[in-house]
Amino acid sequence: MVSPDLENDPARGQGKIALVNYESLHDNEIYVAFEDGREAVYHPDALLRLKGKEEILAELMDNGSEIRGNDYKDLYKITMLQDRGTAKAEWQALEIVQQNPRIKNAALEPAKPGIAIELQKSYSR
Repeated sequence: MVSPDLENDPARGQGKIALVNYESLHDNEIYVAFEDGREAVYHPDALLRLKGKEEILAELMDNGSEIRGNDYKDLYKITMLQDRGTAKAEWQALEIVQQNPRIKNAALEPAKPGIAIELQKSYSR
């Protein structure tokens, strides 16, 4: 997700979900594609990704009494989607954050260059 706080964004992708196409470690740039087919290049500091499920659950356990009811539910839904381990579920989790900006800090972290995100195999019955 492109940071909604990004001030200078010629691609106008603030707060939008994007798919990483290519990461240039040499130039420290990340090439992304948006849902509408547009492409853009961002510095890693301009992009956010979901925190790990364990980290979000720890936040819920540590600060659950201070989190508003709907925010708590949204964070819990995100962890349930992360359990699925599919690209579609990750996208849906990011959509939840996009619709509820109050949970941004609890659910997102800066993108770290050079770290591949591995999707776990999901099983259906």
